[in-house]
Amino acid sequence: MHPVAKRQRLEVLIGVLGFFTVMAFIAAVAEVVRGDPGVTPALVLLGCLVLSGLAVVARNRVH
Repeated sequence: MHPVAKRQRLEVLIGVLGFFTVMAFIAAVAEVVRGDPGVTPALVLLGCLVLSGLAVVARNRVH
C-alpha cells in the first residue's frame, strides 16, 4: 500500500475515533453530573483514548 494512502486512512480513523472519544467523554461527564458515576463510561473513554493515541502514533510512523 502506498504510504500516502495509508496515512490518509489513518487520518480518517483518527477522525472517527476522535468523534467517539468526544461522545464517550460527554457520557462520562453526564453520569458524574447526575450523581451516578459508573465504571463503564470511564472504561469506554479510556479505550477510546488509547485507540486514538495508537492511531496517532501509527500515523506518525508512516513516511
